[in-house]
Amino acid sequence: MDIRTAARGRLLSIALVFGAAALFAGPASAQIAAGKAKFVGNVTGSSVPSNFSTYWNQVTSENSTKWGSVEGTRGTMNWAGADAAYNFAQANGYKFKFHTFVWGSQYPSWLTNSGLTSAQQRTEIEEWIRLACQRYPNTWAIDVVNEPIKTALPFSAALGGTGTTGWDWVITAFQIARTNCPNAKLLINEYGTENDPSARNTYKTIINLLKTRGLIDGIGIQAHYFNIDNMNRAAVTSMLDDYATLGLDVWVSELDIVGPGGDAGQLAKYQDVFPGFWEHNVVKGITLWGYIVGQTWRDGTGLVTTGGVERPAMTWLKSYVSGSGGGDTQAPSTPANLTAPSTTSSSISLAWTASTDNVGVTGYQILRAPGASGGSFAQIATSTTTNYVNTGLAAATTFRYQVRAVDAAGNASAVSNTVTAATQAGGGDTQAPSAPANLAATTTSTSVSLTWAASTDNVGVTGYQILRAPGTSGGTFTQVGTSTTNSFVNSGLTANTAYRYQVQATDAAGNVSTVSNTVTATTQSGGTGGGCSVTPTVQTQWQTGYVIEPTRVTNTGTSTINSWTVTFTLPTGHAVTGSWNAVLTVNGQTVTVRNASYNGTLSAGNSTTFGFQVSRPNGNTMVPSGYACATP
Repeated sequence: MDIRTAARGRLLSIALVFGAAALFAGPASAQIAAGKAKFVGNVTGSSVPSNFSTYWNQVTSENSTKWGSVEGTRGTMNWAGADAAYNFAQANGYKFKFHTFVWGSQYPSWLTNSGLTSAQQRTEIEEWIRLACQRYPNTWAIDVVNEPIKTALPFSAALGGTGTTGWDWVITAFQIARTNCPNAKLLINEYGTENDPSARNTYKTIINLLKTRGLIDGIGIQAHYFNIDNMNRAAVTSMLDDYATLGLDVWVSELDIVGPGGDAGQLAKYQDVFPGFWEHNVVKGITLWGYIVGQTWRDGTGLVTTGGVERPAMTWLKSYVSGSGGGDTQAPSTPANLTAPSTTSSSISLAWTASTDNVGVTGYQILRAPGASGGSFAQIATSTTTNYVNTGLAAATTFRYQVRAVDAAGNASAVSNTVTAATQAGGGDTQAPSAPANLAATTTSTSVSLTWAASTDNVGVTGYQILRAPGTSGGTFTQVGTSTTNSFVNSGLTANTAYRYQVQATDAAGNVSTVSNTVTATTQSGGTGGGCSVTPTVQTQWQTGYVIEPTRVTNTGTSTINSWTVTFTLPTGHAVTGSWNAVLTVNGQTVTVRNASYNGTLSAGNSTTFGFQVSRPNGNTMVPSGYACATP
């Protein structure tokens, strides 16, 4: 170890840690989750708000524990903001979470632009983690890797790259963290898995890789407004039920909610979805991502004004959490009279008597084991009714089934009686339905409506798979939806954009037809009589980067617009490292931002926001310029 390395992290006196603790000494106020089995926490900035302890009892530093904030200059560590958060948590007996060790954003720019080899980058990563663990020994939990799916890691090769598992770099990061922080809970953190099953399945793959190696202690789901505002309690419960199958605790790590229409909309959305998180037994704590109006990363998510006035959602949240008693802990009754009333050569039908619950049964888990004895029961499906058909089975094969009920809080009943059933002899249904015919499309500026002639089948068509490819040629067809009728509406599309569609039919045995004819559809142009303006806000800055959020796009015209495009110029040496709520492309120093599928339509006078993060040379204080907005 060279002298520079040995001295790093000590340029700010260790005494600062203990001296700062005295600033926060004294008893904490009564928080909304005081005495509960779960915490409700929040983030801090460079300092701790004076009313923090009025509401929250867990601490995460929003930016001050990110590597790019701590070590903007190689070898010089700025721990001031991190010290403030940690010492406040220690003085008040709150859990402190370190956010984050490894992330594809807000890392030091020198790590990737100063000619370091992968081996040298690895040394720097290990040192960063070791110094953080040494400085904050009582850290409760750590977001070891942040956004492994959504944010590319430019220095992943230093941690093994994809390797043999596809995610070796994530595994290596957790191994380093486990070695240096053996007493902290090691968490992974990601956004966008809440209402995207495909992303969630990828996330679960990574989590299982870590779990089998004994490296992970819990799952972080960010739960930002751009996902949660589009969900309801039932969707939240279904998502959490899915995560519960992994056998790990879940922490809601960055919750914020805007809701539709100001105070009333935010309140309604909190009342709808927050209990889904709070009352589910797999969730062990919830951290909100800011609470002071005007100081949150996304305009509209704040809960308390700078003058201390609570928005209705905050008033409700206090009352709900303090009076919730920790959530529903009573499991439903056991499903009874499980039977297998009918079978075919490829399917077994199940039926049972409904369970009861003190609040309400939300569904049933279907468990299956192979053969008449032996083997393990594993969950194969869920049902919201008291029957289920297990299709796609081999002929003349025996299975055993059990069913258990679950409620909105994630409480699961005991399993029902076991029923043994066998598929009938024969080769089973192997005949695919006929191909759907006469596929046709009509369009709006944001949707494509499809219709087709129904398929036929020797047993019966059960549904259709909708496939889509980009543009008028090239690209790959992927499934974007299903339908049980011969029509489908693909919504949330970009105006004036071409797509190609195909449809294929399926039957109860899982046979799939050949695809229909291909139809090409182009969404209509955006509305006329529209115009737009753009207003950027610098939310936070550090030595080597900054975040612009909110960047507000407003419809200044007299009619609804269905799409918008913003352009601006980056200063020389600046590079975009992440964005949200928009589709962003860069050509040299010119950045073009187009609306996402869900925020392109704005009625006259209304607005939406997006945000982005930029890295810049150390000491350069310039920000983007030349903002312009257009409605194509």
